[in-house]
Amino acid sequence: MKNFTLALLALAFAQTAMAQSVTCSATAPSIENTFHATPIGGTIWTPAPNLTTAAVGLPNVQYVVTKWNTPALDNAGNVDTTGGGGNVIIGADADGIFDPSTMSRYGISLVAGDTFEVTAVGFNLTQVRTIVNKLLTGSTSTGATCCQVINLLPGAAGFCDSLAAAGITSQNDVNSIVDVIAVFDAFSARQLSVEGLIASMATVNAQGSSALFPTECGRNDLPICYGINSSSRTKYVASTTIAVQRLSEVANFMVFPNPTDKGFVNVVVETSATTDLSVRVYSLLGEMVAENNMGQVTGQTTLTVSTNHLAAGLYIVELTDGKSRQTQKLLVR
Repeated sequence: MKNFTLALLALAFAQTAMAQSVTCSATAPSIENTFHATPIGGTIWTPAPNLTTAAVGLPNVQYVVTKWNTPALDNAGNVDTTGGGGNVIIGADADGIFDPSTMSRYGISLVAGDTFEVTAVGFNLTQVRTIVNKLLTGSTSTGATCCQVINLLPGAAGFCDSLAAAGITSQNDVNSIVDVIAVFDAFSARQLSVEGLIASMATVNAQGSSALFPTECGRNDLPICYGINSSSRTKYVASTTIAVQRLSEVANFMVFPNPTDKGFVNVVVETSATTDLSVRVYSLLGEMVAENNMGQVTGQTTLTVSTNHLAAGLYIVELTDGKSRQTQKLLVR
């Protein structure tokens, strides 16, 4: 019995060690490993993530979102095993505070009652941008472009075309974890899970020790530093309000200045048809703290909303016609 117990402890330790995927002697950020019972959706967004371990040696910490019990698939439509398995990534967010209805990837999104997970990712955005710049603009002494070179790597054929399809044509298009995922997604012929993202990062970093990979294309800039604790995830459940449709008549919806410390914020709305609109401001707990009726809006209209009565923090600005809505974050300082 004692040997059996020790074996279980060894297995548990091995699983924990495997969950910590890091490079560059960094420390992976860990998020609170728990389940939030409060349904998320509508004007109730995910709260600010609670990091239980801070990242060390990784200047950027952002978050990926996976759909529970929905495994990532390979290019043949089967459950992916070569990429490490895991639930499919359906989106990402810079601060981990988001409306789950905005999360959609590979044609997969959330509906009422779905469970989704948030995982922290530590990385170095400058490194990723440097590599992308060299891959997109570099060329070797033989005259081959770096895009042509990387197309010869296993699983990387069409890499530059895949980036272009994702809207990344220069390093200036890589600005957040959403773009970082798109970069590593381009190295893969499968849907990405957290485990698949780690596998793709490892594949890229392996080129740093390959003499066949030119320095002009970024060999000396590898490895890309990252840290992910894949066993540390916060779970949420999507509420019944997640399926509310966006306002089809609204062509533009802006909130500025954002962040604001001026005691007010401007809400600019542009419609393609006359629409009766209201602007509401909510706390992250879903409490409405301000409401303004814009009335019948035609074309472009600007509404000034006072924030003098609001405590510093993050809020949700909702534009609604009473049936459909659009939302944006607002940071009050």
